[in-house]
Amino acid sequence: MDLQYYFSDDFSAFEDYFSKIEHKVRKYKISEPVNAFGEPMDEMYYILNGIMSASVLHESGNVKTSSFYGKGYLAPLYFPGDLFIMRSTAFTAISELEVYVFSRNTFDQYINSNPDLNIAMYMAYIKLVSLSSQEMANQLFSTGMEKICNFFYIYLDNTKSNENIINLSQNAIQEIVGLNRGNVAKYLRILRNEQVIKTQRNKIMILNMEKLRNYCSKEL
Repeated sequence: MDLQYYFSDDFSAFEDYFSKIEHKVRKYKISEPVNAFGEPMDEMYYILNGIMSASVLHESGNVKTSSFYGKGYLAPLYFPGDLFIMRSTAFTAISELEVYVFSRNTFDQYINSNPDLNIAMYMAYIKLVSLSSQEMANQLFSTGMEKICNFFYIYLDNTKSNENIINLSQNAIQEIVGLNRGNVAKYLRILRNEQVIKTQRNKIMILNMEKLRNYCSKEL
């Protein structure tokens, strides 16, 4: 099963092509903003190394981390014009991050002149819509424990982490799975007591993947 929150490699076939068109190279440190709330989304980022998160700001002031992007992905996906809703989206480096930076306002020339890139962008949008539908079902029908364990298990599976470490704070996990702080703390405490996880500041270490899998939704 794909992780609704994690996207990578969909554009890795174009890395050589991207290196030859007009771009800048930037590096970001952990927790450094790539594009902040309220700023126009006039850049696109192809990830060479590292992981970047996307967060959405609700009118209530609440923030939810909606997705992660890894090596070989281009975010945001190309769109023409100015979508005001994108000003409620922020990108943040959650690891050491290196990217190619493109101007979104001129990227249409590369989309229109490269049929394979055009198709890849189209397929990425289809995948995004499909996974968003799966995420909606997960939020509606999964228990709180299942949401947390689903996220841990699939995140590690999709990121191919060999150390079974998730470098996220409790607040970040709360934003991702859509639970309040009290419930997240409760479920993490249960997992600690069952020796499924060990927690440190801004870090979750999975001690027993099989036990974690048993807490996940049955369809995983």
